[in-house]
Amino acid sequence: MLHRESTEDHIEKVCAIEKRADLCLEHLSLASIPGHLAVWTVLSTTVAMIEENHAQFGPTSPRFQAAMLNLTRYCPMLVRWLKGLSRGRPPTDWQPTWDPALDALARRDLATVQNYDAFQFSYPMWYRDRAHAEILDDNSVRFTVDGGTRDRQVSAYHKGIRPLEGLYKAIPGVGVEPTEAIMRRYQRILSEASATDRYGFAYEHSYALARRSYNKYTQRLETMVRRNDDPDLGSYTLSVFKRFYAALQAICAIHEYLCFCWMKWENPYPLSSAVMVKSQNEWIKLLGNLAGVDPSTAESILSDLTFYSKRLPDLNVYPFVPLDESRGTIALIPHFVLNSNPEENILRICSYHRPKVYDLLSNDKEAIMRETLVGHLGSYGVDHSIQLPDGSAEIDLVIEDESSSTAVIAELKWYRKPTTYRERLRADEQFLDGMHRQLRRIKLFCREHPDFLEQRGALKRNLTEYKNVHYLLIARDYWIWIEPRDQSAVVDFEQFRFAVGRHQTLESTVSEVLAYEWLPVEGKDFNVRYDRRTVEGVAVESEVFYAGPH
Repeated sequence: MLHRESTEDHIEKVCAIEKRADLCLEHLSLASIPGHLAVWTVLSTTVAMIEENHAQFGPTSPRFQAAMLNLTRYCPMLVRWLKGLSRGRPPTDWQPTWDPALDALARRDLATVQNYDAFQFSYPMWYRDRAHAEILDDNSVRFTVDGGTRDRQVSAYHKGIRPLEGLYKAIPGVGVEPTEAIMRRYQRILSEASATDRYGFAYEHSYALARRSYNKYTQRLETMVRRNDDPDLGSYTLSVFKRFYAALQAICAIHEYLCFCWMKWENPYPLSSAVMVKSQNEWIKLLGNLAGVDPSTAESILSDLTFYSKRLPDLNVYPFVPLDESRGTIALIPHFVLNSNPEENILRICSYHRPKVYDLLSNDKEAIMRETLVGHLGSYGVDHSIQLPDGSAEIDLVIEDESSSTAVIAELKWYRKPTTYRERLRADEQFLDGMHRQLRRIKLFCREHPDFLEQRGALKRNLTEYKNVHYLLIARDYWIWIEPRDQSAVVDFEQFRFAVGRHQTLESTVSEVLAYEWLPVEGKDFNVRYDRRTVEGVAVESEVFYAGPH
């Protein structure tokens, strides 16, 4: 039952299971050791688990990517809880040393986090009537989310699952390949490196290697970032942030590769050294010098990227983790930095900490989408930013193709990918408003005044004279399924853009995207199973999406 449909007895039984699950936070295995050691152990164990998944599944497999997404959340969630239970600053002579016994405790606690996370997600969705709760017995409850086949396909699509075969098959990203000159420098560094313990090593930092790697990552970021360099992010611009992050990725890539090579030289993987640990001033100096950023600006960016208890538990967004309350000693897992989307993450940070700045940045999102599409629309007639006479809505984009007698009237929406249930509920509400209020109002007006766009010069003919007229909401990054009807539909921005390049007419482009064959198919490209998660003797069952037919 949904929460609003539930009896008092049903609510009491479901909530009793939740209260028992909450007790798991009082029984964490690492809670009794000093805080800095507990946090460092969690980070190092996370690296060990990343490397295990990498070896088992490969870097481009859906299983590995799913493991990375999960660990980037579970790790900081555990760090947050441990820092709330234990205290302790690193001694001045502290040297991180891998301890298999502590690793076993960390894995136990991370498993607790993984299981408890199912409770954290399912219960809030039930309280907000977005999920049904079914009591299986006194100790377990099953949560089910409403939605049909298309809803599940869209959910899988947003999770990064794509068709396994055919035109819409995912193409793995290409990493930065080191040049011969860079490889020679790696060899020199490794030849001079020395073991610090059975699971650790030390090497001399090479500024020449860092500079070469920095140039490669700067070029890579230029192809990834979807905005120009001008936006002001608060105390620095996007251009400055890109330089800082390219420097961070270069340093992380060097360290990660040296750890890999050290293992290839018949040593255990250097888990004592895999997590990068430096003082705040060392990070500022190292990254600021490499990126050509002044110390105060580097400190501001570092602060923005630093995780602490009140921030979103996501090491893709906040990769720097303090080991002490003063944040004087800061640790970093290189793998997450290299696997993240810098532009998306810094905009998310701005939305949390400088909402006014983010609101200004958001004002040009539709313009960026429009400019990108216009660059692909070739010979089609295009107009944009057309206000309705009463000012109630604006037509973002009009596309005309005389050869197929087709007109597309489009709303452009670029919603940030939600990472929490609150963000998801808010994004869904905004999306439905865009579809049911804005696009619907535009369609009704155009039907009542079919000569409006012709009079404005946006179309060459009266709207009634076109064989095909489509009202599309073209959404980027996040959208929900709405059944196409009465000439209205929702399509994904990237898929629409790709389809434009494959077809000679606008009607064939629209026909392709409205076939929705670019969505993964359940039972063929992905499967959904009820996973059971247990803590403190109670369990929840909830739907989990897996890539692959079974």
